[in-house]
Amino acid sequence: MRIAAVGDVHGHESLEPFAQDLRRLEAPDVFFVAGDTTDHNDLDAFGEVIAALRDRVSCPVYVVFGNNEYAQDHGKYRERFGPKYGLTFLDDEAATVRAGGREVRLVGSTGSLDRPTWWQRKNLPDIWRTYDKRVATIDRLLEGEGIRILLTHYPPTWATMGAEKEEWRPELGSTKLEAVVHRRRPDVVIHGHVHKGIPFATLGSGQRTLDGFGVSGAIPVFNVAYPVARGITIVNV
Repeated sequence: MRIAAVGDVHGHESLEPFAQDLRRLEAPDVFFVAGDTTDHNDLDAFGEVIAALRDRVSCPVYVVFGNNEYAQDHGKYRERFGPKYGLTFLDDEAATVRAGGREVRLVGSTGSLDRPTWWQRKNLPDIWRTYDKRVATIDRLLEGEGIRILLTHYPPTWATMGAEKEEWRPELGSTKLEAVVHRRRPDVVIHGHVHKGIPFATLGSGQRTLDGFGVSGAIPVFNVAYPVARGITIVNV
């Protein structure tokens, strides 16, 4: 199964180079969008990014929400863009993906933070509970056998943080979810969000390069945020 993935296009910010990347893209079996497709909840810009994607890609497309797709409008995104562009939105949900002669269970979520941001603490008093519930839900959805992929916006580990400041890492990703990943051992983890991070790491081996992909016991983690990957990431499963 040939997977193409991208996150953090941020609407018009990276739309033009993303569209250029799509023109060079060899057709994937499936396309994953790891959140922050738009910026500041701009639904029109979201639509422009997805339209550019659909102009070049006919395969199934699975989407998770980022922090720039505001939770109160998730229904609007589903209704406006799901049927029109054939998108499958996953919001703490799982789906069975069949492509390239393989069957994969995909678990999709915005993800969790170890410490809500200042804005979240001020404006979303129940956000702690939301994050704890989300960790438990992802844990349950990853349970079982077979090929499993975890797709989130927030990184479910600190391993791909790269140059992100240590003091800010609890507000950028989740070590609680990292513990879930170690326990449930999905075959691949794909995320976005961290713009000063590194594009690849593995959990379980200490590896920080693509040479670690396939190392026995190692779980590959791909940071597909556009400011880091500088293009569309390809993952073969």
